[in-house]
Amino acid sequence: MTTQPAVPAPTTPSSTADQATVLSTPATADLTPQPPANPSQVPTLETTATTSMASSIKLTGRLLNFTRLSIQGNDVESILATIAQKLGRQRQSRLPVVVSCQDALDLAKLWEGLWSLGLQPIGIVTGVLDELADSLRIAIFPADGQRIDGKTPPKPAAEVTTPAPTTAAAQANPDANPAPQPVNSGADHTSKLVVSAAQIAYPEGDLVHRQMLRSGQTINHVGGNVILTKGINAGAEAITDYSLHIYGKAEGRLVAGATGDPNAKIFCLRFNPSLVSVAGTYCLRENIPSEFLDKAVQVTYVEGQGLVFECLEG
Repeated sequence: MTTQPAVPAPTTPSSTADQATVLSTPATADLTPQPPANPSQVPTLETTATTSMASSIKLTGRLLNFTRLSIQGNDVESILATIAQKLGRQRQSRLPVVVSCQDALDLAKLWEGLWSLGLQPIGIVTGVLDELADSLRIAIFPADGQRIDGKTPPKPAAEVTTPAPTTAAAQANPDANPAPQPVNSGADHTSKLVVSAAQIAYPEGDLVHRQMLRSGQTINHVGGNVILTKGINAGAEAITDYSLHIYGKAEGRLVAGATGDPNAKIFCLRFNPSLVSVAGTYCLRENIPSEFLDKAVQVTYVEGQGLVFECLEG
């Protein structure tokens, strides 16, 4: 009996192993951008446009205090160095300033330098740089005593003054009614006030307000006098480009001649404001002569003197 060697059976890898091998092989993806099958399905800006909304625009006026920066000379670098020295620790304070230049200079360089010092130049006072300011789109403010809206101020009515009779009481107490006292506009405690064009909330003509003007309320009137029959509380504002009459206590902020009318006046029965301004020159309460507080007072602006306070009590 012949014995034949056993032929080993062929080894076949298990189907499980084959499947695992196939699953572990990464597929090669084609990363080349392909054009869309249907170009009309591509989103466009037109499909995401927002619905337009109606706009609302309102012109209002607000009382703003700007520091006036008066400059003489035309050496901009020297001017900026002097300003930096004067500012000291107030650099980068973002202080709004209105610039008054007496000489022609490089306005663009000056403007850039003021911003670099941390100031906020708002505009210039009309003068030799008007044409250059126009080309640079810089605001131009009127000179002292001129209206910001370009209107010609009305001529003041002729005033007839008669000497007050001298009474025994007046002779005994001559200080009871102090003489008119100017507050010089060149003094440290007075400054120029720049007021934007007031909101035209009423037709031109005198405005009579028959209620107390309370804290937080503001009257902004253009084209006539403002007459308050009850008075004005602290924290309120009464602003007009003509004269202001207050038949009651006068607290808060009182502004007459807001657009630069030098003939405007303020009349109060009981004068005690936080700020008073006529024709752009203002004075804070702490700098008002104390003998005029809580008295009947007239406030006027006189060129070269500033605000003049006059007691009206007889």
